[in-house]
Amino acid sequence: MFLSLQKIRRITAILTVVVIIGLIIATIICAVTGSPYFFGMLFLMIVVPVVLWVFMWFTRLIYGEDTKEDVNEDDDISDEE
Repeated sequence: MFLSLQKIRRITAILTVVVIIGLIIATIICAVTGSPYFFGMLFLMIVVPVVLWVFMWFTRLIYGEDTKEDVNEDDDISDEE
């Protein structure tokens, strides 16, 4: 089964949001309970979004901003008009 680039981006965005929300919840739990992992969670809350942003920036750099799969197939607009 082949997934289009748009579906892969959508799935990746949803997973990214879930991971960041999970980190926020885990950090709050560690702060309330006084866990020794609190500072590690704070570090992850800063590093994970930055690493994900660098990954997305790098993939845009390699594949380009606009790919042929991003264009909606229902659009019949041509550049010649």
